[in-house]
Parts: sequence; C-alpha cells; structure tokens
Amino acid sequence: MKHIKILIIDDVEAIRTFSGLVLKRMGYEFVETADSAEVALEKVKYVAFDLILLDINLPSMSGLELLKKLRIEFPASQVVMCSASSSDENIRQAIADGAEGFLVKPVTQTSLVSLLQRLEFA
Repeated sequence: MKHIKILIIDDVEAIRTFSGLVLKRMGYEFVETADSAEVALEKVKYVAFDLILLDINLPSMSGLELLKKLRIEFPASQVVMCSASSSDENIRQAIADGAEGFLVKPVTQTSLVSLLQRLEFA
C-alpha cells in the first residue's frame, strides 16, 4: 500500500467522497477530508500531509488565502488547487502563491492518476 498522507479540502461532500474513494481504490491508505479552511487548518496541525488537494472556492476563506497560510506554516506539503473555473488568472495566481499544480473539476480518476504520477506519488 502507498503510505502517502493526502488531505482533500472541498466544501462539496460529493467531491470529497468521490476523490477519497478513487484514491483509496488506488491504494492510498491515509486519505482525510475537510469541508472548510478551518477544519483543514486544524487537521494539518496534527498530521504532516504529503499532498493537499485544495478547492479554490471555500465558504469562509478562499482556497488561495488558505494556500498562502499552508505554504508558510507547512511548506513540506505539496498543494494542488482544484476548481471548475480554470481561468488563466486563477491558475497563474495559484502557481505564484506556491501551488504545485491545478486540477480542473470535475476531477476524474484519470486526472488524479496523472497528477500523482507527475508529482511522483504514484
């Protein structure tokens, strides 16, 4: 089994569930989810996640704001932004703020596999 620690941060339950199931079927044992920036910040205090999949649109704090906090407080975690809005501006801003990549929603098994291979987690 793959011992990579993954955190999925998205306010849509169906997306968290689908992504988590796909990752677990792929052999990733440690997959956690968070439905808000606040829950995510609490989880990263206790677990050193290798990979964080982060939605840009979160309710109380934007994903880009959370990305900046994560880069400062937890620089070892690789963060990939996710959004249905794949505007050039969103992508540029995410990369400039320290994201390792950008996944366009809807996230599929193929896009997750490709991402994990590119980041050398597969």
